Amino acid sequence: MKKMIMIAATALSILTVHTAAYAADLTDLTGHWAGKSISTAITKGYVDGYPDGTFKPEQNISRAEFIKLAVTALSFKINPNPSALWYEPFVQSSVTNGLHMYEDYTSGDIDTPITREEMARIAVRSVGEKNTDALKWMYLATSKGIINGMDDQGTIGAEEPTTRAQAITVIERMLKLKSGEKLPTDKYATSAAEIAWHRTNVYTMAPEYFGVGAARGNPFKFEELRYEDGKGNYSETEKYIVVDMGDPTDPNRKLIPDNMRWIMAIGNERTSTKDVPANAYAFLSFDHFYVESDTRLPGFLYSYLDVRNMYVTGDNFGKDGQLLDVTPYAESAGDGPYIKFGRITLPAGTHDIRLVTGQLVPKMKGVDGEGFGIYKRPAQGLGEKGSPVFFESVINKSLGGK
Repeated sequence: MKKMIMIAATALSILTVHTAAYAADLTDLTGHWAGKSISTAITKGYVDGYPDGTFKPEQNISRAEFIKLAVTALSFKINPNPSALWYEPFVQSSVTNGLHMYEDYTSGDIDTPITREEMARIAVRSVGEKNTDALKWMYLATSKGIINGMDDQGTIGAEEPTTRAQAITVIERMLKLKSGEKLPTDKYATSAAEIAWHRTNVYTMAPEYFGVGAARGNPFKFEELRYEDGKGNYSETEKYIVVDMGDPTDPNRKLIPDNMRWIMAIGNERTSTKDVPANAYAFLSFDHFYVESDTRLPGFLYSYLDVRNMYVTGDNFGKDGQLLDVTPYAESAGDGPYIKFGRITLPAGTHDIRLVTGQLVPKMKGVDGEGFGIYKRPAQGLGEKGSPVFFESVINKSLGGK
């Protein structure tokens, strides 16, 4: 306990405003990416530098320190208690004002460096968002512009410790949101956070297809995408990813297998191509099946997600090479030499195989009144039947459609 009190006391001296003189003379903020936000925060008076004239922007910040900064920046009332540890009044205020719950931290203690996800949870609560899904905090924070990616790949670093610079930047964004300002967002950070939340990024990457369904509360229910045959064999879709083929910087382009080929239908010609036009999304179903058998295994042994009921089929590529229509189902080779469009018989033995199936879908401004759906294709070789609609997005008058 004595060691914790000493650490806490040090943290208090760091985060208390020392004198205004430090604000203009901090030596380690010149050229720093968060320099402007930090200077603004110092001017507002809820943080300052160290007595040695530095701010130490890349130093990690603890849970207690971040809570104190947030409570102070938001001007929440605290009830000083001389007999309590320095942070206790701030923690109590954060609980009273809905920023924090005592059960939030399941490991470590109040002096543990706060993770980016823990910071996101406090920040999202500060702008009035109610959420009970533990996996959704980073998605809410990124989709609101509170948190951006750590690099140009949209890396969210949910379990990474938070630096002082990151903490101040996030608090300044909180304050802007609370004042009614709309913040820019990092699409690929939001995409990564959405995948971490519910194993797909469709809301972020293709809102013209999935946005109506999202507004209606139609979820992707991945818990329903595993089929077991009762003999220890199973098939499942592990994730469903949208890639913007018009953006060469989309970090998920690397998920498309090198051996993926797409079917071009122009008139009576059918050819396969690796090249994808810029006006396309790649909708990718990441499939996995496990099967053991003493005999050969025929038929479709895995399930996958499939785009259905969107267009009248015909030419899917124009003569200019642009995508006009959804491409037929395409498939990677998987982990072994036996998989080809799910119809090649597997030899007797144990097979644990992952592969990617997918379709190209043209970018467009919205779906028509007939609707847009994602279907589950069954693992027929394992005895699975039916092709249920897994996700549906239909415009209707109650949602502003025509």
